[in-house]
Amino acid sequence: MDQDTNLYDIPLSWLTNESRNLLSNLLNSTKVLPSDGPEKLPRYWRGLASLANISAEVAANVELQSDRTAKVLEIWMSDNPKTAYVGFLLEYLQRLDRYDVFDDCIELLRHGRLIGRPNDNPLRLSMEVPDDDSLITYEDRMYGEPQYYHAYVVYAQEDKDFVDHLLARMRAQGFRLCTEEDLLPGHSTQYAPVSRLISERCQRIILVYSPDFLKCNANSYYTNYAQAVAIERKQLKIIPLVYRPCQLPMQLTYYHKLYYPSQHLKPPYDFWQRLSDTLKITNIPRLNSTGSNHAVAIREVTTNNNTFESRNIANGFTANKTAFLQLPSIPSIKSISMSGLDSCDKITLDDNKSLGNVSQLSEGKQKKPNKIKSFINSLKKKPKKSLAVMNS
Repeated sequence: MDQDTNLYDIPLSWLTNESRNLLSNLLNSTKVLPSDGPEKLPRYWRGLASLANISAEVAANVELQSDRTAKVLEIWMSDNPKTAYVGFLLEYLQRLDRYDVFDDCIELLRHGRLIGRPNDNPLRLSMEVPDDDSLITYEDRMYGEPQYYHAYVVYAQEDKDFVDHLLARMRAQGFRLCTEEDLLPGHSTQYAPVSRLISERCQRIILVYSPDFLKCNANSYYTNYAQAVAIERKQLKIIPLVYRPCQLPMQLTYYHKLYYPSQHLKPPYDFWQRLSDTLKITNIPRLNSTGSNHAVAIREVTTNNNTFESRNIANGFTANKTAFLQLPSIPSIKSISMSGLDSCDKITLDDNKSLGNVSQLSEGKQKKPNKIKSFINSLKKKPKKSLAVMNS
């Protein structure tokens, strides 16, 4: 796309499948905090629908769709064609404070992947067959490229009614879930495509446990495979959901589990809210985005002449030196209180002397007995012969 092209002249129908998928993945999820502007618009597809002049009644019907952002773009192009241009779309994203989506769109625009060139023959694009190895689900075939999901749901056929209810509620909140019913026919085995979805396309895997779930060998294989992927990548991959009471496998005994409320069990939390919070993906700042103001600072500390050198190695920052106060040196003049300590006798012991030698030295220094006192004591003692004469 030429750099001089005015984006306000490019209709939304020229958006590529990649850019549409990007908008859907980032705007379908509900955001609690509104925008910072005076309008206080919702920062997801509802805010975009409001700026596109889509009425609240029509927006209520949009909420029932699985891909709400795609439906908003469709209604925008049909009902308000005067503003259905790429330039207005980028402007509205900034008004919604969704600069993360805006930066990603600008990045696609730089690489020529945001807008598709108009084709003189509209049938030519539909006749282009993409690589069949990358097409696993019906949405892959519909959008012409691999799709990504919040979770893959594994369940038993006996629990299909509950799973259909689960899919309807979670998709109504903007989550993209995938099951075996979404797989394209023609695969030689179901293990290979599902394994690729679990490891490459799905952030989580929901295991709907019940007594019938444990009877299926395929479900056991998916459980073990998802656990192996989680251990290898150090991710929280598995969401054990106990729909009906059963004995869980040994390897999942210590996992935190979600219990569906029943007559016999009522967990102390809102089941659907807890499942929604678990599926939500935390927004991580993209370090490779050119519009991001965040940078990774690597702090290197080295000692050199009582100074520390700090360098921020990111985005071309120059190194800066930080000087610290120098401690005072030891005084060379002796104080009066310490002058008499140098003359004190020091007792040193050789390594060869034992404790017995030390005790002998201490005994030699004992006081000598008093001579006068010993003489008086001798007078008090009388010989035995004199005592015998006196008695006779």
